[in-house]
Amino acid sequence: MTTAFATSADAILDAAGYRMAVATGALVVDIRSRAQRERQGVLPGAVAVEARPVVDLLDPHSSAPLAAATAGREVVLVSDDGLDAELFAWELQARGVVGVRAVDGGHDALRAAGALGLLTDAEHLVRERSAISAH
Repeated sequence: MTTAFATSADAILDAAGYRMAVATGALVVDIRSRAQRERQGVLPGAVAVEARPVVDLLDPHSSAPLAAATAGREVVLVSDDGLDAELFAWELQARGVVGVRAVDGGHDALRAAGALGLLTDAEHLVRERSAISAH
C-alpha cells in the first residue's frame, strides 16, 4: 500500500527497505546511463530508463507516462550511488506523485548488500513475464 510521504527523508530506502519493496511488488527503475550499466552490470528485472526523461515517464499525469507507472504503484529508483535517484524521487514528490523512493547508496549499496538478484525471482515479475510470454 502506498502512502504520501511527510518528508523528503521518507523518499529513501536502505537495502532492507528495498528487499521489502521488491517483495510487495514495486516497480524498480534503473536510471543509470547505458555506460554505467555496462560498466557496473545490469539490475536484472528492473526497467532501464535514462535519467533525463524519468520524471515525465513516472508521472502518471504526464503526456506520455510509462505504462507500468500507474497511480498508486510503488516505484523504486536506482542510480549508481543513489544521489540522482534521490533527486528525481523528490522532484516526483513535488509534482504530487506518491510512492516513489530511491535506494540510499544506489546500485553500489545493493551490490554490497547482495541484493542485485532480488528481482530475478520476484513473484510479481514472474507473473508479468508469464503474461507477456503467453501473448
